[in-house]
Amino acid sequence: MYSILLVEDDHSARFAVRKVLAKAGYSVSNATNGLEALKLTKEIDFDVIITDWLMPEMDGIELISRVRSELKKQPIIFLLTAVNSAEARNKALFAGADEYLTKPMDFEKLIEKIENAIKKGSTSVTKQEIKKTFNSCKKDFYCVGIAASTGGPSTLVKYFKSLGVVKDAAFLIVLHGPKWMLDSFVVSLQDTTEMKVYQGATGLEVSPGNIYLAPGNIHMVLKEGTNVIELVDTPPENFVKPSADPLFKSIASSFGNKSIGIVFTGMGKDGAYGTGYIHAAGGKIMVQDPKTAILSSMPEAVIKINMANDVVPLENMAVELRKYF
Repeated sequence: MYSILLVEDDHSARFAVRKVLAKAGYSVSNATNGLEALKLTKEIDFDVIITDWLMPEMDGIELISRVRSELKKQPIIFLLTAVNSAEARNKALFAGADEYLTKPMDFEKLIEKIENAIKKGSTSVTKQEIKKTFNSCKKDFYCVGIAASTGGPSTLVKYFKSLGVVKDAAFLIVLHGPKWMLDSFVVSLQDTTEMKVYQGATGLEVSPGNIYLAPGNIHMVLKEGTNVIELVDTPPENFVKPSADPLFKSIASSFGNKSIGIVFTGMGKDGAYGTGYIHAAGGKIMVQDPKTAILSSMPEAVIKINMANDVVPLENMAVELRKYF
């Protein structure tokens, strides 16, 4: 039975949500503010935290930040609040929330989101046998595929801020999140880098010195053998959409030994199998050192199947990347 910590200072709201969660078969504990919740997380390893934002003692945003920085076993975190603005949503996601939900909440949708998040969190991964397809790419630039999930917004901002301008590589990013978050993250990322940031679109040609972010609820790949983006509305992979696995596989096909895969912080295993295709094509794989990740399971999944050429702390990843060119 999965355990949920419900953090809500309003008694009637807490009662209603708890009733729905218990009926769905979850073990539910209560806290009335962030400080009380943080103490409980030090005693019990919860699978999921659902927290309000505006509460006494410690609000939901501070709770999320403290959980992400202080707990060894990381839970899935939903912020459920009446506050509804782009600024508020960005603040929550940069703090490390997995999902931002607004009140009044459709309870069926809440249960669905919890179930999907738990499935996504599975890190069972085995090495696949992928035929060696070494390809000496004749393109005059590299293609870097990037995967990130929980904690990704703040991690990617730090990374690209330290990276500076790279003129001999294009960057294609899959960041897990809802459409509205990915739409706004294009702006957030552009504020931190001098490289041009685009949202991926079918027919958009990938060029060096630019960054391309996959939009929400659709996979982004490179059209077979080209450097042209194609958006593909196929089913989710690894319980996410967009997924890094199809992107990495397409980069390997188009860029061969000039393919690079980077896997940052995140829940689950997305990107792990995709790194196998880049490796088989003669490309390189770098993962964030799990010790420096907000949530370690995505980089750990790559390490488990021995696909990482380098395991690097976040603060050194920008410098290390340049050694691949």
